[in-house]
Amino acid sequence: MPRLTGGEAVVAQLEREGVEVVFGMPGVHTLEIYDALADSDVEHVTTRHEQGAGFMADGYARTTGRVGVALVITGPGLTNAATPIGQAYSDSTPLLVISSQNETNEADRGKGYLHELKDQGGVMESIATYSETVERVADVPAALAEAFAHLDTHRPRPVHLQIPTDVLAREETVALVDRDRDVDLSPDEDRLDAAADLLADSSRPLLVVGGGASGAAAEARQLVEETGMPVVSTVAGKGVVPEDHPLSLGATLGEESVDDFVASRDFVLAVGTELGPREFDTVDLPETLVQIDLDYTNFGRTFPTELGIVADAATALNALADRVAERGLRSGHARDTVADLRSEAAADDRDDRHRILDALRGALDDDAVVVNDMTKLCYEAMAELPVYEPDTFLFPRGYGTLGFSPPTAYGAAVGDPDRQVVALVGDGGFLFTVQDLATAVKYDLGVPVVVVNDDRYGVVDDVQLRDYGRTIGTDIENPDFVALARAFGAAGERLDVDEVETALPAALHDAFARDRPTVVEIPVDF
Repeated sequence: MPRLTGGEAVVAQLEREGVEVVFGMPGVHTLEIYDALADSDVEHVTTRHEQGAGFMADGYARTTGRVGVALVITGPGLTNAATPIGQAYSDSTPLLVISSQNETNEADRGKGYLHELKDQGGVMESIATYSETVERVADVPAALAEAFAHLDTHRPRPVHLQIPTDVLAREETVALVDRDRDVDLSPDEDRLDAAADLLADSSRPLLVVGGGASGAAAEARQLVEETGMPVVSTVAGKGVVPEDHPLSLGATLGEESVDDFVASRDFVLAVGTELGPREFDTVDLPETLVQIDLDYTNFGRTFPTELGIVADAATALNALADRVAERGLRSGHARDTVADLRSEAAADDRDDRHRILDALRGALDDDAVVVNDMTKLCYEAMAELPVYEPDTFLFPRGYGTLGFSPPTAYGAAVGDPDRQVVALVGDGGFLFTVQDLATAVKYDLGVPVVVVNDDRYGVVDDVQLRDYGRTIGTDIENPDFVALARAFGAAGERLDVDEVETALPAALHDAFARDRPTVVEIPVDF
């Protein structure tokens, strides 16, 4: 067995786990890890803020399906990353955050050491799935292996490991871990039979797919086509079944006609979704609700569940489709209703947001990754932007973080450099994380960042006017975004919204041809 420092053990075990890239910033407390990275094949992407490291790791994970790894220092480095950790927890992203900690006998004692935090592990316990302190060099590989195993077998939410600086520097004999990657997430056969029985007894079934079904796109489509049942998705589930499929309602929950249609069904199969209030507050689900999820705590949390099946979504849907085929179960008669509902939605009043989204969709490949922020254009995109592949519509749905989209898009581009990736963001959100535009320039990431600029915190401004008849704190002073982009070394272009149908596709075409990011500003008033 090799003798390694704690820092060397971190990198060696990351290599064993197949990690290809980590995102972070070096600091005096993590230099033992960074020195080991210098001799490693693991690529390090240096960000300009630890928040950017967390978001880039998130985007990398959502796009590739692999664990995103962020490396940050003690104290402020970790608290800077707290926002993306909270977002990853809310959206079930497989994220591993490795941080340093003050020396073993001095951590959390309030003596005023550099970067000291009152209770660093406690902070992370409140926002991550779990936080563990690694107290011996010999324990580093096992702690990392356990973190990856947990992310493979549980609902994928962020895990935090903190390693004291003296452990990182100390050298010991270390046994690296080769863990068993064959994970059995098979469903209970009796519960599958019971689900097939309930489906057989229904005449108006409905499939609901969430983000947890993103790895089961083929199986979900097979079940839809085998049964003829319509499908509606959550925002996280957009593209699991292509939204141009004749049985797909897309992510249109909350529209009155769709909610009424859902309420008229007599059986719902919900896969990979917690059925959260952001999308289901206005929805009445039928009594016969079957849920498939890795997280059993989702069963019955928001709606009474008649049957819960703990399983990998793809495995369970494939087995259920086999039972459906054996029985010849088919409901039919939903295509015309779905077509009518889609036509009704398409006839709604359309404004500049829809013109921008139409131009965007027409300019992108079907598998392009669109990364959204908390802004009006993106709120409209949830229902109105057609999505054809899973994990290509990224949205900070639960936690709702401003500034999410640009660095998350950069991480997605690192993970899949051959795919088109575009960020949509408002003027307010853009300045939350603008500094990592420098990261995108440094690593030649040809990501267009579309900034819709209304020179205000528009959503809050509208709510204040609606509820109070006046506004405060929402009128902001912006820089020249095109000049700012060019100062970073990025390209910059400003478009007239009245010419967006032709100007935006041309701007995106040019942006994807560059080996650097492009800021595309569109002044708007909506």
